[in-house]
Formats: sequence, structure tokens, C-alpha cells
Amino acid sequence: MTPEDLVEAHIQMRDRLVAAGLLIPAGAPGLYGRNSVFERVVDAVDQAVLRAGSKDGAVVLEFPPLIPKTTFDQVGYLRNFPNLVGPLFTFDGGDREHAQLLARLEGEEPYDDLLAQSEVAFTPACCYPVYPTLSGELPSDGTIIELKSYCFRREPSPDPMRMQAFRQREHVRVGTPDQVLDWRETWLERAPQLFDAVGLPVRQDLANDPFFGRAGRLMAMSQREQELKIEFLVPIFGDDHATACSSVNYHQDHFGRLFGISGGGSPAHSSCIGFGLERWAVALF
Repeated sequence: MTPEDLVEAHIQMRDRLVAAGLLIPAGAPGLYGRNSVFERVVDAVDQAVLRAGSKDGAVVLEFPPLIPKTTFDQVGYLRNFPNLVGPLFTFDGGDREHAQLLARLEGEEPYDDLLAQSEVAFTPACCYPVYPTLSGELPSDGTIIELKSYCFRREPSPDPMRMQAFRQREHVRVGTPDQVLDWRETWLERAPQLFDAVGLPVRQDLANDPFFGRAGRLMAMSQREQELKIEFLVPIFGDDHATACSSVNYHQDHFGRLFGISGGGSPAHSSCIGFGLERWAVALF
């Protein structure tokens, strides 16, 4: 399939979902409303994921789809994925600046220079708000956390599997290396069973995050060599263009060191598995 054919396949899939009323275009690429039928499927997938992890005794948390700018900067998202970020800007001016803003709006002129970056950013991955809350020494058995949130990544595309605003259900394990790796192995067995249960063909493969730039390519190579990211791919657009609907990530002690989380007297290790709920729903339709 040529790149042009792939784009056409994306458009056809999107248009079929829109014609069925499942997705409602919201005025920007990759931004959609969803009808009640689509939402019922999303909820059913979410419940299936919850049941799969029900024996883990996870702490269930909810966070808004925003994180502090300090956390956003600390995790290095802007450094590693500058093309995907969503910092939130707002107006902090007075009467004079407001008059300028109104004049720009009236003249349909750019006004971004009249806005200032706020203290928050849109959440790019729903596990990010968790790690700062775990600073200090963990219990001897570590912790398992389960959460769901809207996330934002600036990837405007006609591909309905690649939305700019989407929901993730994540399970996060933090503890000693053995605790975390054992948990990861459990989910590497559970995840294919979930796909099989709903009739979605899936294959498992090593992957890397889309790190940006020259240094990012080296980071991506290292991530693959260490087998830190494993994706579960569904061939909606053919085997050569399969889309990741879930992934398991092993962070080693990255977040433990970053946020001062200790497990067994050493920087804690962590891993997470994420499920893209809209991607599962689109794949099922």
C-alpha cells in the first residue's frame, strides 16, 4: 500500500464512521464527538480491562486531563516530543492588552503574542500525574494504580485511530525491579487474551516511542534494544500498517529517580500498560 493509498484508507474509514453517526466531526482534524453507541463500546472495553486487572488490588485514582507545567517539564515531554505537546495558554493582560486582543479578533489577525503560557498543560499520558504523588518510600510490596483520563497529543490526521483527544485506561506498577517485571509479564499474558475475547486479531512487537530529532533516534534505538516497549498491534489497515491499541512500557528507575520514589531502599522501578479506548472501539466497528 502506497502512502497515498494509506491516507485514502484512513479517509474512507473516517467517512464510514461519520456516516454511521458514530463519530461527529468537531471542526479540526482528529477531533470528534461520539454518539451513545460508540460510547457504549468504549465503556464495554473499559470494563473488560478493569475485570482483567481486578485481582491486582490496584488503588483507583482519577486525575483531570491537565498536569502542572512543572511536572510536564520534569518528565521531559517537551524535550522528547515537541511536535506532540499541548501547553495551555491564557490571557493575563489588562485593559490595554484586551483592547489589542479585540482589535486583532475583529481584523481576524493572529493574537498568540498577546497570550501567556499558563501553569498547566494538557496531559499527554494519563500515568504522568501519578508519579509525583508517590515521592518517598513505598510499602514493601510497592503499589499498583489504575486510572483513566483524556489525553492530548497534537497529531492532526484523517486516521480515526489517531485522535488528538482520546482516552487511556492505564495500570501502573511501581516497586522493586522483580515486582515490576513480574507484573509486566502477567500483563503480557493478559493483553492478548483481551483481544482474543472480543475477536480482534493482534500481534505483539517491540516498539519505541516517537522521540524527536537526532538524539531521539538514539533513544529509540536504546529503547528497542532493551525491550522496554512492547505494543499490541491490530491490522485495521493491513498487516504492514497495523495500529497499536495497547502497549506495555518498562521505565526502569526513570520515574523513581526523577520524583524521589524509593522501593527497597533504592530508586523504585515502574511499568505501565495503556489501552487506547477509542482505538479499540474504532477497531471493533
